[in-house]
Amino acid sequence: MNRLLEIGFEPAGHWLRVEGKLKLDLTRHSTQTNILYAFVCDAEVMYVGKTIQSLATRMSGYRTPGKTQTTNINNNRRILDVLARGADIEIFALPDNGLLHYGKFHLNLAAALEDDIIRKLDPPWNGGKPEKIPDAEMESLESVAESPLTFVETFHFILQQTYFRSGFFSVGVSSQKRIGSDGETIELFLGSAQQPVLGTINRRANGTPRVMGGTALRDWFHKHAHAMDRIGVQVLSPTSIRLSAGGGC
Repeated sequence: MNRLLEIGFEPAGHWLRVEGKLKLDLTRHSTQTNILYAFVCDAEVMYVGKTIQSLATRMSGYRTPGKTQTTNINNNRRILDVLARGADIEIFALPDNGLLHYGKFHLNLAAALEDDIIRKLDPPWNGGKPEKIPDAEMESLESVAESPLTFVETFHFILQQTYFRSGFFSVGVSSQKRIGSDGETIELFLGSAQQPVLGTINRRANGTPRVMGGTALRDWFHKHAHAMDRIGVQVLSPTSIRLSAGGGC
């Protein structure tokens, strides 16, 4: 595990077992693409993989694997078995910041490191082999790597006085299914910021989610908006959103 930390892997979340099924709690890098990730149990690296999709999208494949997705099915079962024994499975990630180049060519950090990490660490769930990226995913490599973060839905809310004072907001009924589960951590990209602040999803008020951003969100409201302004929201994933003052999306 220390070897991964030394080269820049960071905690990104963990797996939970809820009513016999996998539940994902991603706290960082959920929207990052071209990413290398690892499943870790008791400081032992169990699996290493890579994806050109967002980390959240790739993890959803393990949470609900398709009938023909052998890797997803096997790791889903393995993770559930470990959790059933009372152990934890943490998710670590090494994002590609796009700064690594050879001449004019960008080097894909995840693709470059995966084989050597697997060879040296020999994670038991890999079976000595790197993760194969499906053909459909490979065909979209160039467009995914060069495009900005995409969003699946936009909505807006009016910045009520209570939101403005306390640093939270409620999600309307029409958009609530796009937001994650109660208690999950959510990334909040504020304005044009490239790094998110972390908030929490609260669904305890009649099941309608509130996004609790605390002092960081409150301070952003105070700096960029006024009470009763229109705030735009881009939903990047169930646990990642971008806010825009003035309602722009």
